[in-house]
Amino acid sequence: MLNLLPAALAGIAMLAVAVFGLLAPSADTDTRVAAVFPPWWSARDVMVSLAGSDTVILREGIAPTVLLLASPTPGLPQRLRRAGALLTIDPTAAAGCLGLSAATARG
Repeated sequence: MLNLLPAALAGIAMLAVAVFGLLAPSADTDTRVAAVFPPWWSARDVMVSLAGSDTVILREGIAPTVLLLASPTPGLPQRLRRAGALLTIDPTAAAGCLGLSAATARG
């Protein structure tokens, strides 16, 4: 059993990388992304981290640390990661994974 543990962990890691790669925002969706902030942050912590990032909150997700955000300035995913986002996701891809319509993801 223990001999399979490293292979299982490597497989899970590769699967996670593939999923995150598929959900990553593309260059043409750079101005609108879904962002996941640390779940232990409060809504206030998220708002403070977004200060000065030139973002507009379009919608809150399932938790106050999951937001659909937009910005007229290119480079939104990078700015959100610098602000503390654990993950930035193409909102259309995320909506598809959650069974929502693309119109819902567009805000």
